[in-house]
Amino acid sequence: MESNDSSTQPVEEMAILEDGPSEPLFSLVVGEGDGFMLGAVAGDAAGGAWELGYSSVAEQITVLSYQLIEHRHLDTARVIQVMRELDGSEEGDPVYRAETPHFRAWLDRAAAGSPVPEEEPSLDGVARTVPIGVAFRRDPQAVTKEAIDLGRLFDRDAGSVAAGVIAATAVAASCFGQSGRDLIVGVTETVVPVTTTLGNGLYGEQRLDTLEIELGRLTEAVGVVSGSEAIEFVGGDTGDPIQVMLAGLLLAAPATDRYHTPIEQAAKVGGSTLGAAVGGIMGARVGIRAWPWAFANDTWFAEIGRRVTRGPDEVRDLPIPYAVEQHLISGSHPGFH
Repeated sequence: MESNDSSTQPVEEMAILEDGPSEPLFSLVVGEGDGFMLGAVAGDAAGGAWELGYSSVAEQITVLSYQLIEHRHLDTARVIQVMRELDGSEEGDPVYRAETPHFRAWLDRAAAGSPVPEEEPSLDGVARTVPIGVAFRRDPQAVTKEAIDLGRLFDRDAGSVAAGVIAATAVAASCFGQSGRDLIVGVTETVVPVTTTLGNGLYGEQRLDTLEIELGRLTEAVGVVSGSEAIEFVGGDTGDPIQVMLAGLLLAAPATDRYHTPIEQAAKVGGSTLGAAVGGIMGARVGIRAWPWAFANDTWFAEIGRRVTRGPDEVRDLPIPYAVEQHLISGSHPGFH
């Protein structure tokens, strides 16, 4: 991962050739992460949680991105507030679509006055931490700290929080064009030092004992393009957030001009949630570009990606997320927004 370097000049990273001379030789910095939002939404849509487009997975990333644009930090109280706004807390209709059971339960507890983190393993955090990787891409310590803090707001399970940290770190590395073994090594070097404290006070802290070995082993399989092969290589347990995220990291590692393929394969393994995480990694690497499948509000998402990456730190001239989502559901929303 890039650290404390103010240069914005493109950086070239060697890619690993697996299938002959048609594969790209280099991965170049493109927009330094500004395509992450389009990629994440594309991944959500590919996962099919909501059959008509993107779901609550992308909606959460959107409101978190708004906070990062405006404040360059995630405040716990404000995160709870904005998450609940889309659930109708301001006397409006709920506009979340296809929430995961874990997220739905968290929202219900928050509505009752106590947003208690989920105790069971959950993959949800790997999508939520995607914008953190872009916003703090030049500061690896900030990436891990912010990802841990956000993860602990939603999860009490150590593996779930760790999976989110892996996702954020991979997005940050991709902002600087890292791919192949370079991506795996960069993630490993950033994540491993925090594993000794990451799980303090969380359930299943012992799950982190083998994480360094698991990350290091991924370099043996860089070049795997099949979702089924990726999840099998990391252990085959689709109920383990760490294993599922490691499979996504493995799929996202190769530099390829078929940038949509890792997302499609990730969606087969982990649905819209892993699709969004891998989409964020790929989008951060390839920049703002069209995706092979259509989804609503793409120009809005492109602008969100630009602003998280390089500002301006202003959202007043952007659409209100609740209004956008309410309109998408109902087709109309009278009044000024």
